[in-house]
This record gives sequence, structure tokens and C-alpha cells, in this order.
Amino acid sequence: MRKFVKSSHSAMFMSFLSVLKLNATNLKLDYQTMLVSFIIYINILIFSVLYCLFSMLPFLTIVVILRFNHQKIAHWLRFFILWYGKCIIRLAVFPFIRLTYEDTAPDEKGPGIIIVNHRSSSDPFLVALLGGEMIQMVNGWPMRLPFFGFFARHAEYIDITQTPYDGLRTHIEYILQKGVSVVTFPEGTRSGNCSMNQFHGSIFRVAHELKATVTPVCITGNQNIPSRKFKLSCGHIRVRKLTSLKPETIAGLTPFALKTQVRDIIVDETSKMDAMQ
Repeated sequence: MRKFVKSSHSAMFMSFLSVLKLNATNLKLDYQTMLVSFIIYINILIFSVLYCLFSMLPFLTIVVILRFNHQKIAHWLRFFILWYGKCIIRLAVFPFIRLTYEDTAPDEKGPGIIIVNHRSSSDPFLVALLGGEMIQMVNGWPMRLPFFGFFARHAEYIDITQTPYDGLRTHIEYILQKGVSVVTFPEGTRSGNCSMNQFHGSIFRVAHELKATVTPVCITGNQNIPSRKFKLSCGHIRVRKLTSLKPETIAGLTPFALKTQVRDIIVDETSKMDAMQ
């Protein structure tokens, strides 16, 4: 009996030590995450301020030279937004977050509709890796931000919550005719994990009607960069641009079939990419 009691106490003690060790490990990891988050957010703030300061004079000079021509100013705004995104993802997060960009069809050129999966709030920054002139379709809140919203509106970004279908189609047709691509996240909201939400169909209907090129793009590794609690951790993010679906291919599909095919392509590719993490 005494031997049994002694054995039970020993087991309980070892279990208690295991819990303490686990808690200590979790606490250490949490402190590391907090430190990394703090450093990265400070870097983002510093780089944002510096970028604005150094780009403001050239931008104002361009505005004056162009005599406040809205279309030409929108072109330059898209250029400044693109390089701001590149600055943040290439410099502000270094060396904590590694980035790998792969273009599986580098010879494909020209404007089109770019379909991207949506895991994190960092996705709109990561599409800057694609290069080229582009706008994004966004939910309403980015357009209402005091500073960034101003530039997004004047760069002709699309507020999907305030744009009826006919207006959406007309605006995208106008943008594509100017040689500018349209980036969209048809899930509508980020998944926050490795799963993928269902796609909304409007953009595929537009692509079908306009006979636009559709390019799938996959992003993995950033589902917790940042997390929904805005914590940032070290990691490796992959962005992969896939082969485009050409207008002649799209013409043989219904909008629903196009949506299903593009989603299946991205699901299959992100699964392969997740296996590499």
C-alpha cells in the first residue's frame, strides 16, 4: 500500500513538473512572439514614415507637372503604392520573415484579373511581389482609413461593398483597357488558416463577359503572419504565380465553371506549397 502511494505521489510530481516545463516553454515562445511583433511593427512604422517623407516631394512635383490630371496621377499613385508594398515586405520584416516568389509563367505579359487566395491581412502587401501596375478590389474599411484610404481611392481601387455589378464591370473594363491588372481575393474574408473559403462569383462573371485573362496566384505560410490578434512570428512565406487562363479557354466555360476551376487550381497548388513549409 505504501509502495502504491509513493508511486502515485511520484507520478503526480512528474506530471506537475511536465506542466511547469510546458508552461515555461509556452511563456518563452509568447515572449519571443511579442518581441518579434514589436520589432516588426516598429520597423513598419519607421519605413512607412521614411517612405512618405522621401516620396512626398517627388509625388507633389509630378502632380504639378501633370497639372492635376486625375488619370495620370492615378498611374503614379499605383506606382508609389506598389513600391511601398515592396519596401514593407522586403525591408521592414527582414530578417524575421523570409519570402520566396515564384513565377511559373514569366513570359506572360499584359493586364488581367489576378485571383489570390486570402489567409491573412498581409496578403494585400504580398501581391506587390507580382510587379506591374495594378489595383485591388477591397472591402470598405481600407478605403475609409484617413491616410491610406486617400491614396487607394485616388489610385482607382475598387470598394467592393459600395460598387454594384454594372459599375464593377465598367470600372474593371476601363482599368484593363489602360493596361492595368486587377487583383482580387474572391474569398471575401481571410481564412486565418490553411483552409480556403468559398469564392464569390461576381469577378468570374466579369472575367467571362470581358474575355479577360485570369491568373491564379497562391500565397502560403502567412496564415499567422499576422494572427487575428495581430501577433507576428518568424516564418517563411511563399508566393507563386501560376499559368494564366486565356480568353479562348474562358470562352468555353460558364462563369460558375470558371470559378470552380480556378478555385480547384489554387487549392491543389497551395496544398503542395504547404507540404514544403
